[in-house]
Amino acid sequence: MKIIIIGAGVIGSTTAYYLAKSGHDIEVIDRQEGPALETSFANAGMLTPSMADPWNAPGIFKTLVSTIGNPHSPFLLRLKALPSLLGWGVSFLNNSREKLYIENIHRSADLSWYSVKLLDELRKKLNIKYDQITTGSIKVFRDMESLEKLARLSEHLIPHGMTYEVLKGNDLLKAEPSLEPVIDKLAGGVHFPDDQAGNAYKFTCEIEKEAMKLGAKFNYGVRVEKIIKKHNDISAVRTSAGDMTADKYILCAGSYSTPLAKSIGINIPVRPAKGYSITVPLNGWNGGPRMPIIDDGFRAAISPLGDVLRIAGTAEFSGLDQSLTSDRLANMYDLLSEIYPDFAPYFDKDKVTEWAGLRPISVDGSPYLGKTDVANLLVNTGHGPLGWTMAAGSAKMLTDIIDGNEPALDPKKYSLNR
Repeated sequence: MKIIIIGAGVIGSTTAYYLAKSGHDIEVIDRQEGPALETSFANAGMLTPSMADPWNAPGIFKTLVSTIGNPHSPFLLRLKALPSLLGWGVSFLNNSREKLYIENIHRSADLSWYSVKLLDELRKKLNIKYDQITTGSIKVFRDMESLEKLARLSEHLIPHGMTYEVLKGNDLLKAEPSLEPVIDKLAGGVHFPDDQAGNAYKFTCEIEKEAMKLGAKFNYGVRVEKIIKKHNDISAVRTSAGDMTADKYILCAGSYSTPLAKSIGINIPVRPAKGYSITVPLNGWNGGPRMPIIDDGFRAAISPLGDVLRIAGTAEFSGLDQSLTSDRLANMYDLLSEIYPDFAPYFDKDKVTEWAGLRPISVDGSPYLGKTDVANLLVNTGHGPLGWTMAAGSAKMLTDIIDGNEPALDPKKYSLNR
């Protein structure tokens, strides 16, 4: 079967691999000059089933309102984005009710856990390298109330096969010795040994190569100008390189899936939330973390990726604006200096790479994958901050749906019409 995939990020490229492996004729379209050059390029690099809890936890409305006009808030709602958030925002807030919030955690945890196990298989079978770390992650807290809250929330992960451990003082230092300079400021942390990390960009480049070995074709520097629908089918995709046709089409374009789908009457309730990162060369410093450290107060993480540190996080609702804002980037620099004051002599601002990308946020924290009301159009988008975590599982599920096989997880739970 001929299938066109729109988007060559970690989701689109992994989907291309699984579909090509299943014997399909795959063409991928992406406006960039290579794979993973937008949202997948410089994210935190974490594979974290432990973070299956959606952002819209109970109380999110108060949190968002309090952030308006505060550029240093971990969450930031910009007034210019409000018109695009109105309808979506009602559903987003509705899903913050306690009962729905817990249901949403379990749905995302199922897919995250399934996906990371598939990624383990891919890494071993294909022998791909992406600066992988398999020692887990640690979420640190400055107050006991927040620490205990996460410990209670983490109990929901146990039925999915995940484990966690609350650590304080010397026990926290045994797990992550690099926290020694700030241990007196921390109430404690929660270690999730099943989490992983790595460079999502490197992974995507590797999985793209594996997909090409199986016959997949990647068309770069090609912009989608229009999706042409006749009756209830897509008849072609009009691109800057001409019209392209296939039997089926898949939207894997992250936040841009929404306007593309809207042009043919399909509503994908996904909105962009901008995240920032800085990539900092270690310059010979050997006092860094063994695993990702997530700071709950900053809502950001520090990940060791080979010879660099990646500091990434925060959430800014500002539409499809990908511009860099100094105040938001300052949060990343502040976290680095607060957690690792001893790094100061090795820090070289001129060698830092600053970046921003748009996470595609669904109303309930889980992605949309599977069929749409247009007969030959499918979607695989809305993964939010868990794009890489869920990439392999989403791609395999979508392949099973197309092949008529029974997916490992109930596809109705992730469908666009759920």
